[in-house]
Amino acid sequence: MINNEDNYGDCSVVISSCDTRNDIWHPFFTLFFRYWPDCPFPIYLISSYKKYNDPRVKTISVGKDKGWATNMKMALKQIPTLYVLAMLDDLFLEKNTNTNYIKSLVNHAQNNSIGYIGLVPFFDIDKDYTDAFNLGKISKSVDRISHRASLWDKKVLSSLLVDGENVIQMEIEGSKRSHSITAPFLSVKEPVMYYHVRSAIIRGKWMYDAVKLCRKEGIKLDFDKRPIDYEWKWKQVFDDFRKTILIRKLARVPIIGKTLSLFFRYLFSLKINKIFNNLFKK
Repeated sequence: MINNEDNYGDCSVVISSCDTRNDIWHPFFTLFFRYWPDCPFPIYLISSYKKYNDPRVKTISVGKDKGWATNMKMALKQIPTLYVLAMLDDLFLEKNTNTNYIKSLVNHAQNNSIGYIGLVPFFDIDKDYTDAFNLGKISKSVDRISHRASLWDKKVLSSLLVDGENVIQMEIEGSKRSHSITAPFLSVKEPVMYYHVRSAIIRGKWMYDAVKLCRKEGIKLDFDKRPIDYEWKWKQVFDDFRKTILIRKLARVPIIGKTLSLFFRYLFSLKINKIFNNLFKK
């Protein structure tokens, strides 16, 4: 156990990325520093070869992209701190971050040899831990790890990384491997970091809501490198409409129900991306 009561300095922020996603760096860091301007930790960006030109960010170039887990494993060897606050490059902050609370969590983690603290509630917390920091304990369930934002004992994280795994595979398989870890796995009960509701990038395209967020924040995006995915958003809108009480009641009427079924089938078959891209080209 570390005896020093003020250990928050022995932590770094690490953002996993690669060169093919370098167009994400500008909006990510613009919002990061806007909503966490007093971040007290060194900030590391994992890249392949390229560097992000900001003196507040230290780029760790790991060479040819070998996948999320391998890149992370190589980068962690170059980070000197005992703990790391791991973040993903396509999750954009949109509200102020409570620095004092995070420093308290880092202190608590180091003073009590905590293996992992999820900073955005994602799983059901099934055991009480302590009310002092609004934390709960995650037992050895299948779903135990989320990389949305997480505070890690660097040695624990390194021990769970398997070469070639992507971030989703690591969350699933790493959760299983974590069953052998004796250090506690914890999660906050309320978000410590407030992210945009969905990943900004899915299947290599900008999500419509992320584009709206960036426009609201005055951030220009590079649409030549990656287009906007309107389909995801509009299919969600169609689905939400389909599930409203009024539509569900109308669907019980035989003739109306059949018509609605055909109508929604037609809506979901529309090539929304093609329609919107052609519309905005005119």
